[in-house]
Amino acid sequence: MKIRRIAIVSVCVICLIFTLCACQKKESTNNTTNATAEATKPTINIGVCASDNGEYFNQIIQGFNAGITDYFTDNNVVLNVVSADEGNTTDTICSGFISSNVPLIFALGENALVSAHNQTTTIPIVSCGVMDYERVLNLPQTRQENSTWDGLTKMNITGVSSLPNMSDILSMMIEATPDIASVGILFNPDDADSIYQNQILEKYLDQAGIAWKEYEFYSPDISNSTVREIAGLACRESSVLYIPAESSLNQHQDIIKNVALEYSIPTVGGDEYIGNRTLVSMYNDPFDQGYEAAKSAYDILISDKNPDSIAVKQCNTETEQKLFDREISDKLDRHFPKSFKEREDFLATYKIGSKTTRVEKEQ
Repeated sequence: MKIRRIAIVSVCVICLIFTLCACQKKESTNNTTNATAEATKPTINIGVCASDNGEYFNQIIQGFNAGITDYFTDNNVVLNVVSADEGNTTDTICSGFISSNVPLIFALGENALVSAHNQTTTIPIVSCGVMDYERVLNLPQTRQENSTWDGLTKMNITGVSSLPNMSDILSMMIEATPDIASVGILFNPDDADSIYQNQILEKYLDQAGIAWKEYEFYSPDISNSTVREIAGLACRESSVLYIPAESSLNQHQDIIKNVALEYSIPTVGGDEYIGNRTLVSMYNDPFDQGYEAAKSAYDILISDKNPDSIAVKQCNTETEQKLFDREISDKLDRHFPKSFKEREDFLATYKIGSKTTRVEKEQ
């Protein structure tokens, strides 16, 4: 009897051992299957086409890469970055991406956006470094009808606009010119983006009851003497001069600066690139454009949103910085509050992306 009980117990123990081993083997198999599935997640190849290899676009790409890292937590995105040059046009670059059937094209600058737009209506396109999407994409424009565009392209395109916040430009202009009575707007009529900015600024000036007048500089054929003549007229008729962002007047700005100083007239630049020859200017971090574009790419590729349902975003005002030029401010005896930074000091110490609010990457 005792022997029989021992035998029964032995059989039960053996069965239990086999059961545990089987469970462990099954669990191990499942873990291996899950690990293999995670390890073989498909790579997402994004084609990045830049209109040139300049610092501006490179900083946007840095922001885009940071956003891709933060939003795509599986780390399975590869950016194929190609910049246009004399031997490799944006048409050629975009054609190559389309032939490779990339799931998304990131287009930087007008030339890249137009090339991508002209060659595909199905592959999603996210763009940066473009100010006026309505003009570039030949959309029905609403600004002449005193209405506001909703930011939707109604096609396979979305992005981030490089347009400065013109209401903030006006506020900066008023801070730089306490006795402001009239604004002289200096621009080249061949600059479509300058005209775009001017139209917006002029509406704000009208609302504020501030007079304005446009002064046209035909570049590049205009002579230095003509530049001086037009700049002098603008100074005599204005209490402050404004030069739009990304203006081609950059090549004449030294003359405009000197004439304005002769008349003790402050000058306002729409971006920091012209800011070393204007009293004040506005800095917008290109990194932030790229980071915001990465969020749109995530919404398209992971959240399955259509580009035509994602409005083109405006520049983030939180990354703006008002700048002043020390040399010009000293000559005009102008002083600025702490909200302004001296241009050279700021650009020498500022780390791009440091003002961008980044998402916390999931662990």
